[in-house]
Amino acid sequence: MDEEKKEEVENKDEPVFDLGKYDAKSWFKSFFLGAFIGLAIVVPGISGSAVAIIFRLYDKLIYSFANIFRRFRACFLFLLPIAIGAILGFAVGFVLVKLLLDYIPFGLVGFFAGLMVGALPTVMEELKDDKVTTKKGILMALGILIPLIIGAVSVSMAYFDGSYDLVYGLAPESSGGTDYIARFGDFPWWIYVVAIPIGLFLGFSQVIPGLSATAFLMLIGFFRPLVDSVSLTYWKAYPQIFAFYVLLGVSLIAGFILTSKLMTKLFSWNRLLVFRVIVGMSIGSIAAMFLNPDSLGIYLSWAEGIDKRMIVDFALFLPLTVGGFFASNLLVRYGKKEK
Repeated sequence: MDEEKKEEVENKDEPVFDLGKYDAKSWFKSFFLGAFIGLAIVVPGISGSAVAIIFRLYDKLIYSFANIFRRFRACFLFLLPIAIGAILGFAVGFVLVKLLLDYIPFGLVGFFAGLMVGALPTVMEELKDDKVTTKKGILMALGILIPLIIGAVSVSMAYFDGSYDLVYGLAPESSGGTDYIARFGDFPWWIYVVAIPIGLFLGFSQVIPGLSATAFLMLIGFFRPLVDSVSLTYWKAYPQIFAFYVLLGVSLIAGFILTSKLMTKLFSWNRLLVFRVIVGMSIGSIAAMFLNPDSLGIYLSWAEGIDKRMIVDFALFLPLTVGGFFASNLLVRYGKKEK
């Protein structure tokens, strides 16, 4: 505690958090938070940072990443169960999404969108006592437009250059979506450069409440190709993908740390103003779930002709959307009860 007091004197502008005792209860609470963060990397709609707010761990989480080198031992012990949970959550989420993506793609999008809508009150709760002004309204509108503009541009590019996948097993060879990363040739140098900003934004999305890493990958047309790339067949054909994975992972961690530092500064400057933009981006991301190259592949598959699989997928859309909404809404209510 003496060390923390000394740091507080030396860094008066930054809060020094008591990260709590390293006991079984706090360990499992952090572990479950990590599992949700791992799921959030794969499953759009589950925002790891939104769950951190519900669990009352958000400020401690970004503080730990921002100060990992300055208070290594305390921050490392706090982050360790989160990291273990994140790895497990990512693995489970990835397997489930990979299995379902070819069978009920539209229903899955609906479930993701329902999760995002149900979790939105968690982010908006920060603004419940904040008076709306013209400036704040413009910032929120800007936040809404950002993911929609990205989605519109990515859909246009995917349509005209064929970088989308038809789904339901319909003529996948008619598009270049499956081998989107490799189809540019034998992994040109710029594909590795692209991995860096993508990874940085993925890290950014894990810190900003309401944003989704997978929704962003869908927007730029990289979600399904990355999922499809995880197979022994693909790895044997394109072993260069592992260099892409490494750059993506390192950039993600760097983005997480850098964004944590940035959010610490921004929140100390004007927390409510920053949350206006965050809420806008969360709302825009929900709409953008239906405006991206992966969704384009679904719509164009319908144009090829309707079959039994499509009817089942479409019939499951509404129940899965409602189910996703209630699932995340129950989590929000749990958070309020704990608070």
